[in-house]
Amino acid sequence: MLAFREISMEDKQAVEACASHHNYHLCEHCFVDLYMWRSHYNTQLCFLDGFVLVKMTPLDGGQDCYLAPIGEGDLGAALDALEQDAAERGITLTLVSVAEPMIERIEAARPGKFDFIHDSEDGDDYIYLAEKLRTLSGKKLQSKRNLVNRFKAAYEGRWSYEDMTKDNIKDAFGYHIRWCNQNGCAQSRDFQGETCAIVQALHNFDKLNLRGGLLRLDGEVIAFTFGCKATEDMYVVQIEKADHTIPGAYQMINQQFVLRNCDDVEYVNREEDLGLEGLRKAKKSYYPAMRGVKYAAVPKGQNA
Repeated sequence: MLAFREISMEDKQAVEACASHHNYHLCEHCFVDLYMWRSHYNTQLCFLDGFVLVKMTPLDGGQDCYLAPIGEGDLGAALDALEQDAAERGITLTLVSVAEPMIERIEAARPGKFDFIHDSEDGDDYIYLAEKLRTLSGKKLQSKRNLVNRFKAAYEGRWSYEDMTKDNIKDAFGYHIRWCNQNGCAQSRDFQGETCAIVQALHNFDKLNLRGGLLRLDGEVIAFTFGCKATEDMYVVQIEKADHTIPGAYQMINQQFVLRNCDDVEYVNREEDLGLEGLRKAKKSYYPAMRGVKYAAVPKGQNA
C-alpha cells in the first residue's frame, strides 16, 4: 500500500508546488481546504514522483476515495499506483474532483480505462470575476448594489469592517457559534465538522497565509469571512457567515472582503453549494463567470 498519512503544516510548500503545474481552479487543490477539513474527511496524503496523492473518506460512510493526482510527471504511473493501493485495500478505485480539463490528460495517459461521471452540481465550485464582486456593476447585480447601499445608509456611522488579526480572531469564532445557534445547526454533524475546520484555520491563520474580515454593527460582529490566494489568478473563500436577519449583511461582508484582498486576482472561487437550496440560490444570484465542474472517475466495468 501507499504510505498515506495525515496532512501536516509542513506539507504546505510541497502540496502547493504540485498544484502549481496545472491550474484547474478547484478548491480541492488548495492546501488550506485540504488541511482545515482533514479531520472531517479523514484526509491523508503521500507524495509520489512529482505528484501529491490524496485519500479521503466520504461523509456518507462509503468506501475511501482518492483525489485525481495533483502534480506533474508520469500520470499513468500515478494512476496505476492508486489502482494498486485500492486493490490492496479491497476497494474500487474511485477518483473524485476530476476537473474537466484533466479528463483529457487521464485519457491520454490511460486511454479508455475510465468512465467519467458527473452525478450532480452539488459539489461544483462557483467561480466569479473578482472585479464584479468588487464593483457589483451591471444590471444583473443591481439588487446586490441596492442592498449594500441601503445597509450603508441605514447604519451610517454604526458599521465597520476590520481585517482579521490575532486580536479579533476569537470574536470571529464566537460569532460562528452564535450563527449556528441562530440557524439551528449546533447539534448537527456538519456543524461539528465545520467548527473543527474553522478552529484549525483560525489557529493556523498566519501559517496558512489566510486573510479575513469582520463586519460589525454597533460594535457587535454580524458577519465574518476568510480565504486565501490559492493560485496566481484566483482567491478561494473558505468560510463566510452573516446575520441573515440584517438586510445587506451578507452582501457587505462579501464585497468588503473582495475589495480589500482580491485586487490582484481575476477570479474568486466561493466553493460549492453542497446541494443546499438556499446556498445554491444565493451563489447563483451573483452570476458566476464559470463553474468548477468536478467528475468522478472509475475503471470501466466497475461503476455500480
